[in-house]
Amino acid sequence: MKYSIGNVKLGENCFVFSRPVGKTCPSTCEYLHNGCYAEQTEAMYPNVRPAGMKNVVTNKNKFRALFISAINEKKSIRFMERGDWFLNGKLDTKFIENVVWACESILKEGKTLPKMWFYTHIYDRRLAKLSKYMKAYASVHNIKTMRKAKKLGFVLFAWCDSEKAFSPKRPKRFDKRKDWKDAMPKLTIIDGEKFITCPEIRKGRDFVTCTGTKDTVACNMCIKGKASVLFPNH
Repeated sequence: MKYSIGNVKLGENCFVFSRPVGKTCPSTCEYLHNGCYAEQTEAMYPNVRPAGMKNVVTNKNKFRALFISAINEKKSIRFMERGDWFLNGKLDTKFIENVVWACESILKEGKTLPKMWFYTHIYDRRLAKLSKYMKAYASVHNIKTMRKAKKLGFVLFAWCDSEKAFSPKRPKRFDKRKDWKDAMPKLTIIDGEKFITCPEIRKGRDFVTCTGTKDTVACNMCIKGKASVLFPNH
């Protein structure tokens, strides 16, 4: 099993677990073969996809070891920085079972699990139930998909504003990006749900990262499930 420590967006206080794009993603994902940042990362860096492939087959004891390491090192865990909970077009139930077993084994010892979170384009009740152990965000692009995810048990949502319905698209010119950030809404109400625009995008990763660094503030919003999040088209 392969994992890494943070990145420039996530900060340095988390472990990152990823899987190969496409092989573990639903074909219905709007970003797949359509500007997916994770797909672009795999294309740019030849070592990235092979690392993700090491997580196609998972092991419950290795998850337990990862969780224990996170507890001891006071780090959170970001699941699915790349990839998702599918395997070859179907929900990877063995993967889920291994994660649940590892979580339950730690809870039975009276320990507290590390903070964990993920975003998914898979709307499935079995993934929504993982909210017992971590913050489960359904990635949605419109009200129809949000209502579908909500009906299946999700209570946290990541609105991917690919349709630019609530925020402008990031300009290519760097001298225009300050105005772009200033134009972003801090709070948006969509179909009765409150969405906070991602602080790392709105304020910039020089100031805010998900888990923080020695030079940036830790956002912690998604990690602790404080609110649903809006990601502008960037």
